[in-house]
Amino acid sequence: MAADLLVDVLNAARAHRSCPAITDRRTTITYGQLLASVLGTAQRLRDNGFQAGSRMLFSIRPGVRAVVLALGTVAAGGTVVPFQPDGDPEMFESRLDLVKPTWAAAESIVYATGVPGVRSFARRPGIPSYRKLDVRHIRSGPWLPGVPRGALSAAKLAEPVRFNEFPACSPNQAAVVTFATGTTVEHTRGALGTVLRTLARRGSLGTGDQVRTEHLRLGLPALLTGAQWTIGATER
Repeated sequence: MAADLLVDVLNAARAHRSCPAITDRRTTITYGQLLASVLGTAQRLRDNGFQAGSRMLFSIRPGVRAVVLALGTVAAGGTVVPFQPDGDPEMFESRLDLVKPTWAAAESIVYATGVPGVRSFARRPGIPSYRKLDVRHIRSGPWLPGVPRGALSAAKLAEPVRFNEFPACSPNQAAVVTFATGTTVEHTRGALGTVLRTLARRGSLGTGDQVRTEHLRLGLPALLTGAQWTIGATER
């Protein structure tokens, strides 16, 4: 079968359902839970009007929720556009013009930018005002002042559904868009899948192995093999 980032991860999830898949500082999910959460996210996104080809501005730190939402977005036919919520507001606007997102996903504290009474991180100069974007919104974390009315909860999206559709192999679908100087670069499911297969093979990863990293390029290959990906320090 042709390499496909999404199908490769989900096939591994079906094969290793009871094994731990991802651990972050708050929780651990099994491959079975990863499969159910990704497919549930894709279905609920579609139920809420998400269309194939939609681009989602993505500002959620690496963790279980971020991985599930990103894969669920791709499973719904969309494209993830990673974006750091800081820096030059003019650059932010120019990049918005380049990618023309119709959805945005961010941590709740990012949406609280500039809201009086919210902790200082959210009031740092240069952080763009996500809540003012004319797009559909998804929040990761609790509701905070500044979160747009009607924003969907990433956690609620990820709840399993009774019936879901396993995605077909689609190596030519754009999965991720990254920024280059004055332009963008699209990365397809097939191209990313090829890279991940190569990294997994070179790393000799297998069931029971553990990978500790916050970098998707290093963590995702673990999910192709039944290994456990640990993101950040875990709480004791």
